[in-house]
Amino acid sequence: MGINNKLRFQCIHCGQCCLDQNTLVNTTYIDVLRIRNGLNLTIDEVIEILGFYVFDQAPSVNEISRMVVPPIQTEQGMAFVGLKKKPNGQCFFYDIVKERCSIYAFRPGFCRTFPFTFTILKDKNKKKSEISIFYTNKGIQYCRGIGEEYPFIDLEQWINLGREVIRDLSKNNQLTKKWNSSVKNKRISPSARNYVLTIFNLE
Repeated sequence: MGINNKLRFQCIHCGQCCLDQNTLVNTTYIDVLRIRNGLNLTIDEVIEILGFYVFDQAPSVNEISRMVVPPIQTEQGMAFVGLKKKPNGQCFFYDIVKERCSIYAFRPGFCRTFPFTFTILKDKNKKKSEISIFYTNKGIQYCRGIGEEYPFIDLEQWINLGREVIRDLSKNNQLTKKWNSSVKNKRISPSARNYVLTIFNLE
């Protein structure tokens, strides 16, 4: 991982990641609970801040298997769950006046790890898998906190965060599989309220 020690980044609160119209902030159920508890939200308020982004065309099993956060079954079809966006495309929680995220302390893992992405390096001879860290394509595209003028990242700190987020993603994927299976077998109606209730019941 020596080459990763050359990564430079410092958040300068430029807001580009919050303002990009084409960026969807996927949320895990752990993210949803963190925001719910941080803001002390009711179920209706949680539904209000989430977006259920339905696919125009249902993804194939192969396509779903390659997704970091797989979609859930909804009343309208397969959909990604993420933070709601305002009509102008910016994040629901971005304060344009203060130029700050209004839920920074309990923002989703997607936001906490930006502009980086992580890959698990599996080794059968090691008990604990190593994790590699890279800039995301979107990070390279518009993050103003990447550059030679900024300090090298604390690699250990970021790797630990990456390991935590990967663990959360794994837990979320297990929930998604159970949810989709329950919907398929007609054990539950795929409404937004039922999905959020399912999340609430995990606490």
